[in-house]
Amino acid sequence: MFEALRKKSLKSSLVLTVIFGAIGIGLAVWFAVGTWYVVTGYVSFVDLAPDEISNQWVALNLTTNGGSFAETTETVGNTNQTKTVDLYYIILTGDDYSTDFRFMAVNVPIEYRNRMDQMAQNGYGDSIFLSGRIRKMNDDLYNYFKEYVIDNGFSEEEFEEYSIPYYIKVFPNEQLENVFTVGAFLFGVFLIVIAIIRLVKALTGSYLKQLRADVASIGVSELSADSDWNSAAEICKGVKVGRLFTYYMEGSKPRAIPNTKIMWSYQNTTTHRTNGIKTGTTYSIMVWVDGWKNASNIGVPNESAAQTMLRRFGDQFPWVVLGYSDELRKMYHNNRAQFMQLRYNTMDHSMSMPGFGGF
Repeated sequence: MFEALRKKSLKSSLVLTVIFGAIGIGLAVWFAVGTWYVVTGYVSFVDLAPDEISNQWVALNLTTNGGSFAETTETVGNTNQTKTVDLYYIILTGDDYSTDFRFMAVNVPIEYRNRMDQMAQNGYGDSIFLSGRIRKMNDDLYNYFKEYVIDNGFSEEEFEEYSIPYYIKVFPNEQLENVFTVGAFLFGVFLIVIAIIRLVKALTGSYLKQLRADVASIGVSELSADSDWNSAAEICKGVKVGRLFTYYMEGSKPRAIPNTKIMWSYQNTTTHRTNGIKTGTTYSIMVWVDGWKNASNIGVPNESAAQTMLRRFGDQFPWVVLGYSDELRKMYHNNRAQFMQLRYNTMDHSMSMPGFGGF
């Protein structure tokens, strides 16, 4: 039993473990570069030579720009109207004294428009502190960039020689960007650790600890439990009812409910709706156990399986109250002693097996 359930536990946990691991690796890899620059500091853009520019996170005090050549728009609500959300401006690499420079671009939020336009018109202006990440232009943006530079008096050969297809994507809020980047990276690392822990626990059988505690709780040997599990009736995949225990999966953990401790059980049916439209129904068996704080919610695939399980409880365990009503719920939670007098304390807890007598 334990080896079979260890494998079932491993299989059950594997899907979620893989999901956690994949998401964690994706987040950690995606945000690793940004986290590096947040921790070590942004690169000074003016200190980068043209051939050094790639995907750095940079900071600069911009004092001049060559005008806007493109903008990004988005639709306002459900209307046909659009609004500009950010703009692209021509800038030069290096500082004001660089002799080896290239044309590239900076992408700024719309809030920067007035100051950037004034700087472009005057050829100078108050410096604007910017920080962001260098990205490569896509084909459309590169074509707008090329067209603008050539329209301003440069030949195609000069454009090819004195431009690079990169732009600085300016952060609207540097502090918020830093917190988000590091937080996403750490969350990715956290998910990777969780995935590793889950895998190790599944491989080493740690998920079986609670099952062993369930078996030991009524003084039954693991050998007896193993025999009971092998002869138990399978209600559906992952759920079996034996003479000693009812077996099910609680997430990735195999559990064994001592049958002599079951007080109350009933079917729980949940109808799922999206925008008022029925999208599905799920079924489960609620099992309230003496000494357990919360009910066990045992999922079953359909109503037939649920009724089969309840009938088996009724045939074999006469001390169990079956069925739900508000009156029973109130009695169970508000007057447990009275509830237990209904059947639990008044019926023999010997196993009833038709044709075999007690067990």
